[in-house]
Amino acid sequence: MTSRGQVVAKAAIITVPPSIIACEFLRFHPPLWEKLDAAHALPLGLADKVFLRIDEAAELPQGTRLFGAIDRVATGSYHLRPFGRPIIEGYFGGQFARELEQQGEGSFVRFAIDQITALLGRDMRKRLHPLAESAWGGDPFARGSYSYAKVGQADARAALAESVDNKLFFAGEACSRRDFSTAHGAYRTGIEAAKQILRALAPPGKHRSLGAH
Repeated sequence: MTSRGQVVAKAAIITVPPSIIACEFLRFHPPLWEKLDAAHALPLGLADKVFLRIDEAAELPQGTRLFGAIDRVATGSYHLRPFGRPIIEGYFGGQFARELEQQGEGSFVRFAIDQITALLGRDMRKRLHPLAESAWGGDPFARGSYSYAKVGQADARAALAESVDNKLFFAGEACSRRDFSTAHGAYRTGIEAAKQILRALAPPGKHRSLGAH
């Protein structure tokens, strides 16, 4: 049942982050306790980004990493001119990223411009222009960035990925045993889940032709 009514299907792929399963924002009936346990074992960390356009970009080295500070965690790190583009990509993680999110929209931009200006000179302030920033912790459909396994609970990834009665299939980076925390891990688990559905719904005798290649 959804906010738009009931949806009926022979099978479904569940791709929500484990945080959404763990807080029961998405619920299964009857309850799937194994999935709930696996989701609790795979909480989401927080990593946010900010993108700034820079005027006269050629003056900066291409593809260079600039650390805002090395004596504290309340800092950003910055990728100057990635792939030669006239932008700076900023990274923020953990509790500090959460604190900046709580300060509201534009907080990453303000901090990044202040810090880069302090490092590279006052002239930089007028050359930096905001493009975009993320706030994954505050996204109600994510509640974080990507999963990590609690100590000793890496097997929860396999438990989360296991299908239920050949009707419910699960995908996403948290389901990947080797490529977790990556976009390609999410993509590959989605492909595998789709193949599992095709095998489950295939007429008798067709399973071999629908195997993984």
